[in-house]
Amino acid sequence: MDLLNNISERITHLKSGEHVTISAQELLISRADFQSVLVYLKHESKKGDFLIQDEALVENWFDRTSLTINKI
Repeated sequence: MDLLNNISERITHLKSGEHVTISAQELLISRADFQSVLVYLKHESKKGDFLIQDEALVENWFDRTSLTINKI
């Protein structure tokens, strides 16, 4: 849970138009755990506070080990 809180806090502190890139390597988590984080963030992005860059690539979430989040 600390991991999700950490990511959420990083997103909250972004100003409109800023972005942050998050990777499994940076977070020191497995690919499977990163996939879970990605699914969570994809769901949270539907609230409209941020966008996951290149949404089309999110469809291949099992191949991803990093993502860029843009603050709206």
